[in-house]
Amino acid sequence: MSEKRRYKPYIFVIIFLISLLLLLWTVYPFIYTIIMSLMLVGVLHPAYQWLVKFSHGRVHGSSLLFCVLIFLGIFVPLVFLISTLSVEMADFYLYLRQSLTVEAVNRLMEQHAVWVDKVQHLLQRFDINYDFANFEEYVVVMGKTMGLIMYDQTRMLAGKVAHFSLHFVMMIVIIYYLLIDGTKLKEYILTLLPMPRAQETLLLAKFNDMSIAIIIGNGIAAILQGILGGVGLTMFEFRSPVLWGTVMAIFAFIPFIGISIVFVPITIYLLISGQVARGIMFFIYFSLLAGIVEYILKPKMVGDRVKMHVLLVFISIFGGIATYGILGILLGPLVAIAFLTLAEIYLSTMGRAFN
Repeated sequence: MSEKRRYKPYIFVIIFLISLLLLLWTVYPFIYTIIMSLMLVGVLHPAYQWLVKFSHGRVHGSSLLFCVLIFLGIFVPLVFLISTLSVEMADFYLYLRQSLTVEAVNRLMEQHAVWVDKVQHLLQRFDINYDFANFEEYVVVMGKTMGLIMYDQTRMLAGKVAHFSLHFVMMIVIIYYLLIDGTKLKEYILTLLPMPRAQETLLLAKFNDMSIAIIIGNGIAAILQGILGGVGLTMFEFRSPVLWGTVMAIFAFIPFIGISIVFVPITIYLLISGQVARGIMFFIYFSLLAGIVEYILKPKMVGDRVKMHVLLVFISIFGGIATYGILGILLGPLVAIAFLTLAEIYLSTMGRAFN
């Protein structure tokens, strides 16, 4: 009997872990939705508490109001964006098929034969002997292939509107109840975690700081660059401003690259096509946009909440995209900050035990 009692705790732990794995397996289809809900609740909770206080304790009404605002501020613009992207991608793909021809590229190269010769001589200095005879065909095939890939991706995205709507409704429901009972749930989870309360509080604080940095700092900065980038493309009379503005907004999350992945190639095209004044003005506009948002506005919004090396941010974003898809832009840095926080806890507490 004593031996049976001795093994009871171990059996309970095994059963508990199995039940935890089953729970995670059950909610796995909505795991990204749950994570996004937790991030949004962490950002919105201070404003929610203020609204509850202002409304004299009406927690359900305050939570419902925030959910309606999230629906109007996120879901409606995203559906409009997806529908607009589908139209612009179809238009852009048709434009490439009609305009990007071997003859058109050949005429452009003939107009700038001097630069083609200079590039060829530069390559020969590095023992690279490239024959530009078939360069026109490569450009045409590559351009049309890229356009077709983007078109297919947008069609696939438009076809997943129903799937996206389901997850968004689930997120709204989760946010509604988390705003109301989030404090109780947080206390319950902290009680279950086998860590000192100070370490648990530090881990949650880092998670919340990263959520604020991603959503308020990077998110607003990326949206602003995407919108103003689309406006700039419209002013300079370029096709598909919503499409390329969206591309700018996505790449604005990534350090070192940012919106330059769009405006630098366009600037080069304007310069080599003889539109020097237009190219210079275009470059100045987008350089100012990137500089003001990245080096003035974003630091003011984020502040010193998250201290993470820019190289780690760069790697975590690309690793997150490769692992989790487009949501890796958000999840990658969260995983990195969780590791850094646990490493900080280890160095401050557990590391001393081995010294």
